Amino acid sequence: MEDERTNSGAIYRYRFGSAEFDEARFELRVGGLPVELERRPLEVLAVLLRHADEVVTKEELLDTVWAGRATVENVLANAVAKLRKGLGESNAELIRTQPRAGYRFSGPVERVAVGRRFANRLDLKAGQQVPGRSHFILREQLAGTRGSEVWLARHDKTGEPRVYKFSPDGARLSSLKREATLSRVMRETFGDREDIARVIDWNFETAPYFLECEHGGANLADWAEKEGRLAGMTLAQRLNLASQTIEAVAAAHEIGVLHKDLKPTNVLVAPGKDGAWRIRIADFGAGSLLEPGKLDELGVTPLGMTLDEASAGSTSFGTPLYIAPEIIAGQAPTARSDVYSLGVLLYQILAGDIRKPLTTGWEDNIGDALLREDIAAATNGDPARRLPSAAILAERLRTLDARRAEQALLKEAEQRAATAQRDLDRIRARRPWIAATLAALTVGMAVSLWLYARASDARRIAEGQTARLEATGAFLLDLLVNADPYAPGGGGSVTVREALDRAVAAIDTRFAADPATEASIRLTAGDIYAGLADYAAAADHRRRAAALLEEMYGAQDRRTLEARYRLGEALANASYYEEAGKAIDDADKDAASLLEKDAALGLAAALARGRHYLLQADIEPAAAQFEEALRLLALANPDDAPTSYRLRMDLSQCYSRLGRGEEAIEILADLQNPQYATKGVSDASRASASLYYGAAFLYAGRFDEAEPQLLKAIESLSAVFGPDSPQVVEARSSLGNLYATSGRWADALPVISAVREYMCALHGREHLTCMMAAGNEGVIELQLGDAVAAAGKIAPARDAFERRLGATSPGVHVLSYYLALAKIQIGDINGAAALATALDPAKLESGSPGEQWDARVRALNAQILLAQDETEQGADALRLAVDDMRRNGVQDWIVAPYERALSDYDALP
Repeated sequence: MEDERTNSGAIYRYRFGSAEFDEARFELRVGGLPVELERRPLEVLAVLLRHADEVVTKEELLDTVWAGRATVENVLANAVAKLRKGLGESNAELIRTQPRAGYRFSGPVERVAVGRRFANRLDLKAGQQVPGRSHFILREQLAGTRGSEVWLARHDKTGEPRVYKFSPDGARLSSLKREATLSRVMRETFGDREDIARVIDWNFETAPYFLECEHGGANLADWAEKEGRLAGMTLAQRLNLASQTIEAVAAAHEIGVLHKDLKPTNVLVAPGKDGAWRIRIADFGAGSLLEPGKLDELGVTPLGMTLDEASAGSTSFGTPLYIAPEIIAGQAPTARSDVYSLGVLLYQILAGDIRKPLTTGWEDNIGDALLREDIAAATNGDPARRLPSAAILAERLRTLDARRAEQALLKEAEQRAATAQRDLDRIRARRPWIAATLAALTVGMAVSLWLYARASDARRIAEGQTARLEATGAFLLDLLVNADPYAPGGGGSVTVREALDRAVAAIDTRFAADPATEASIRLTAGDIYAGLADYAAAADHRRRAAALLEEMYGAQDRRTLEARYRLGEALANASYYEEAGKAIDDADKDAASLLEKDAALGLAAALARGRHYLLQADIEPAAAQFEEALRLLALANPDDAPTSYRLRMDLSQCYSRLGRGEEAIEILADLQNPQYATKGVSDASRASASLYYGAAFLYAGRFDEAEPQLLKAIESLSAVFGPDSPQVVEARSSLGNLYATSGRWADALPVISAVREYMCALHGREHLTCMMAAGNEGVIELQLGDAVAAAGKIAPARDAFERRLGATSPGVHVLSYYLALAKIQIGDINGAAALATALDPAKLESGSPGEQWDARVRALNAQILLAQDETEQGADALRLAVDDMRRNGVQDWIVAPYERALSDYDALP
């Protein structure tokens, strides 16, 4: 690698403070008097002055000044100490130490050019024979540093050009050997490639050591400037040059070779056999091999590469403008580091100016939106969000025309969606809820079609997408007709569920020849059914979609896996917990090799698992999954505001039920901000967040704030979904729970009874939503004094939860507690004792947070002891439990029954 920090070019005389340093004579004067210093400290000074006010790393100084020679520990620190001493106290402070990085010259510097030459320690001259290659004559020095020289030579008879890289005394020998080794790896793997400059031969036996390389043309920096070649090219021609560069690096990456110093001077340009300009990548002297074992496989001797170097690369950092930010931060180079360099080169080539840095406002120089997107993806400062490989960047450029076609198709789909929306205007007054639903369906299918198109080849896009759009449009028309009371088949009583049912009934026949579109429509239909709280129907459609995708792409394809995770989520929503768990577990097994490196797939997995846990009231692991999902979303799609919004709603529910109520309230308070409407978050999601906000106040015991917020949520949800929708009933359920929790039993009973009737009619009497509502109704009846009616509702609800979720479910424990209270009042003391013995305060807290369950369980057991004539022990335990509840501010309705039992005992003779 020709290190640009030491490429001599112009030679200067520097003046700073009271000192003067002459680079040509390597002479330092302070106060006009010469200072006697060893050569190394002066070489350190020369490098620092050439890069005044820049940090020069320790590795660069060692590599430049000591040129790779073995050194004793602290050799650099000793040289800097001698330099500071020589400069004197007034000037020494100009040499600043940068902790854990290197050194920096800080202060004003005046410099005057005193000459220009390449460093030449071999005393080579144009016209001489190449040492050891008598038929090749040196013609021109291309580059030179204090550690190496690069010459162009030509055969004395044929005129064939060769490039020789010399190391005069072995100082750069390891770099030359490394390049020879990597060249052999590439040649043994894929033969001679015209886009990678070949190493023809080498001499590592006698000085001067050298590499003999093919001449790949002028370097890109010089070639671009000559006669304004690059600036005069069309965009297509520049794109061709950039694509060649990226394809060559992608080939090297494919066999595990990193370049690590991609820059214009290492990209060579020459006319090809067809007269068009051809690119070659040169100089792998700073490179490394990701899989050192490949050397043994290919029988290649690891010249210049220790095991550590083969796996982690050398200490060379590359050239500043093209260095990835993580390398500057001290991380090890990866393929993504090379991708960053390629992104900068792509920008410069497309902008037509190799000298143009990638700075703020760079987008103004790139007219094509897709190319701006590609450059941004390649140069993202966060390596985790950067394109992972040169091959992907090459593919994006190679398929640019197809991507433009896809973009046009997406625009067409969006236009159709807009047309559908206009058609809905005439029925919006009668069906305010259907406009939002169908608009969501239209956009969802447009996006699904676009995603499918991105997985297709250009020919299939061109031939198939028009038909697919027409079929999708027909499906949308079915929905419109079914929802329109004035159209045949429509009617004034048609609900969105009925309209959707009628439309999806024809999916099998309409898309019989197009399973990909059927799968995308079924996934979207499943989303809408879920939004309508018909979770069983949502699961049916997602199950069919997953099966179709598996038939087309296989069980381990990421599209199939994502659909399987979405199926697991739908099954959990439908209370098919065992099937949901199996679906998610099976997907995890097939996705094992993808989950760690595919953030989007990991997000789908964490979301499904989180919902599965949450709906079974297994709150701690649910919270952990939602936290992981938010982390993965930041990697996979940080601009996806709707998904982030939904995840934070779910996480807030977990926090509420883990006793972290204030954290939940803080999250939900932010979600009330109207700005989310401009970020693509739907009215439905924001209305749901309003409900969860009220519920968070309820869980936190802030009842005065909970009631107005829940009433506001009911109003918002009614406006979006209709006054009799499942979402509004859920909100009324929370309002009823608020009344019950605050002891307003008479207010709570009609609300919860209506909720129970609705949920049981919607889902069936065996559904857990129905059973929970019945259990809640029983608890209220218990508080109103009807223990028999209460037990009749609580007992079957408890049994249903135990059958579906197991005896450890928090819901089972909460219902068991109230059933035990009912049994005490009925006189079934043994039954109450059996229930009370199994109660776990931690499970109760998870099922119904913030209600001092430890003291309540102790009070319940104490009351049972009293009923069993264990009066003294029972009274003492009950007194302690009541005192604890009063001290901790437990509500009167909770404490009062126990206080009455204690009062009855105290009144006994």
